[in-house]
Amino acid sequence: MNLNINGQIKEFSEEIITLEDLLLNLNIKKLDRVAVEINKEIIELSVFDQTAVCSNDCIEIVSFVGGG
Repeated sequence: MNLNINGQIKEFSEEIITLEDLLLNLNIKKLDRVAVEINKEIIELSVFDQTAVCSNDCIEIVSFVGGG
């Protein structure tokens, strides 16, 4: 499966089914610290585990970091 993530095409195994699977595969462990958009639609954190990802989806992932 090919996904466009933040402007780069990446290839994944077919085991990636949900957005949560994808984020964990990308070693993003703190899901509450990212905002995700799939095909220009913002996805709510509460449905990451229910949101299917499909080959050729365009996904934008933004991480929030604290500091001062």
